[in-house]
Amino acid sequence: MGTRDDSAPDEWECRQFIAVAEHQGLMRAADELSRQTGRAVQRQTISRTVAKIERWYGECLLTRPGPNRKLCLTAHGQRFLDSARSVLAEYQVMRGAESAPGRPRTLACLPHHTGFVARAEDLLLEGGGPGVRVDYLDHASRGDAGFGENALSRLRERRYHWVIGPDVRHPACESVRLYTAQLEAMVPAGYPRGAMTVTELVTEHQMLAPPRDMRSRRLLEDSIRRWGIPDPGPEARVLSETYESATSVMRLRNERHRHDGRGRVVVVPSDVALAYKREFAGVNADRFRWVPLYHRDRAGFDHLLTLDVFVTTAGGPDPEVRRVVEALREAVGQLNAEGRVGLSGEPFRVPPGIL
Repeated sequence: MGTRDDSAPDEWECRQFIAVAEHQGLMRAADELSRQTGRAVQRQTISRTVAKIERWYGECLLTRPGPNRKLCLTAHGQRFLDSARSVLAEYQVMRGAESAPGRPRTLACLPHHTGFVARAEDLLLEGGGPGVRVDYLDHASRGDAGFGENALSRLRERRYHWVIGPDVRHPACESVRLYTAQLEAMVPAGYPRGAMTVTELVTEHQMLAPPRDMRSRRLLEDSIRRWGIPDPGPEARVLSETYESATSVMRLRNERHRHDGRGRVVVVPSDVALAYKREFAGVNADRFRWVPLYHRDRAGFDHLLTLDVFVTTAGGPDPEVRRVVEALREAVGQLNAEGRVGLSGEPFRVPPGIL
């Protein structure tokens, strides 16, 4: 891009950019801002604003990669979008606007929560209440430390009104359990058992797994140590690490040749795996299926590797906050309805003699 413009984007300019990013077009952004403000906002005005922001940032922030001509964010654009939303949140906090009647509140979650969050949004709209804005946490907020530093700090500052993730033990917060997920492995369709032991996973397979700062990965590593499972070490059993589970799934589905004698499996929580089952399965999905991970102790008891998922609020008697929590719980109940493989994962079926 050209020389930077030293005039930083103001609140209104950030709102324009956010509208373009969310609606993927200048005209749709102009229509939405006109509706919000009650005055005519011209497409040309927004176009000039975007150009000004790109000059100031010094990089291309929006592109049209496909034939549908929709505007999409570049990597720099996504970073600026996150910053622009923070700028608006700061102004709202300074004005005390977090409690303004009818203003959409913000729910922060990970992308794999979309299925039940979208259902909850529909339930809320059916009830005629104000909408909820959804903010998807980026990589910096997905690990344990980042979740606390970014997501929870914004919750306590009322920039977020709900955060979906682990239980939060803080006197200013209140967590409600939504569901329990289990760790699952994506295995070849011909895999002979209904579940996989952690011992088999560690000694016979290489994993495509979440990074070490993710709660699911920490659960696995802690389980290996706690149960004294013979461990060849992460270098031998972990093939790759990524926050983007889709990358691991598609890599394994399209891989045709093995370079050693160890099998390769994707390991993720069942709520993440749900997107790659049934109607969302995608290319080559019929070559694979998902099984729970478990450990059988010396007394013959089976232990699934599970983690609870909560929605956390900053507490208080606000009925609107409570209403959204109940909508989320209802949406989870729909996905986990009897007879369906939902967020909690595949049924645990393992022959009694399997170790």
